[in-house]
Amino acid sequence: MRLRHIEVFYHVYREGSISAAARNLHVSQPSVSKVLRHAEDQLGFALFDRRKGRLHPTDAASELFREVSDIYDRVSALDRTTKNIRNRKGGHVRIGVLPSLGFAIVPPLVAALRAANPDLSFDLATLHSDQVTAALLEKQFDLCIGFDDEFDSRIRCRAVNSINLALVAQKGVFPEGQSHVSAQELDGIEMIGLRASGPVAERIDAFLASAEVEPRIAISAQTYYVAAELVKLGAGVAIVDGFTARRFADDEVQAFELVGAPTLPFVAMTLAEEPDSAQITSCLEMLTKLFG
Repeated sequence: MRLRHIEVFYHVYREGSISAAARNLHVSQPSVSKVLRHAEDQLGFALFDRRKGRLHPTDAASELFREVSDIYDRVSALDRTTKNIRNRKGGHVRIGVLPSLGFAIVPPLVAALRAANPDLSFDLATLHSDQVTAALLEKQFDLCIGFDDEFDSRIRCRAVNSINLALVAQKGVFPEGQSHVSAQELDGIEMIGLRASGPVAERIDAFLASAEVEPRIAISAQTYYVAAELVKLGAGVAIVDGFTARRFADDEVQAFELVGAPTLPFVAMTLAEEPDSAQITSCLEMLTKLFG
């Protein structure tokens, strides 16, 4: 089937009539009928039964529609993308960010960049640390923001700052007025662990192991935000990055500094072989200005 066949078949199937399909496509009814007949001739089987002025899809058409619908959606997405590209004036940046940085870093960064250059546009998405290398190499993103700085030579890491690990706990778990927690105070405590969550989880495990501390891990979560939300509901305590801790600290949840805990490198990542565009340079400068 040609793309025009797919387009006409899609609308005729969805609407159940030639006239409605023609209105959606902004063409004449004879034009739709001609393309539909040509599609059936090319396929070698009927797509619709014509009964009492209505079109009824055949079993073959219903089976075909499942595939055609997916293709049509992808073509429509491609059309939207080309329109977006055509309408861009000040450049476009695709940013990938760790979930824990999605609220704390990206909104103020993008808002500041847009204030400085209203024509600059963005695509924003979250990803995990182990996805960064592939995402940059496949050019899904122009810039990634995260905690880890241990990548191969194909990835260029720029240090922005560092962030501490912190403990979040429901109010009342530790004495009122306490602001620091030692690793020893966590021995045997009910804790929400982080499962396969990249550099934060690795550093937490190393910190607890070096202190010879074994909390009771009853729940494992994949993201810091799920862990912190569970803390808020009284399911245990959790060690998270400092951004997440500050985000959740309120009247119900308290954030504590972890004595002796390592810091996390807060970095911006790009492809090493790609020179920085003017837009990427602006992003890096603003990131350093706001969070450096």
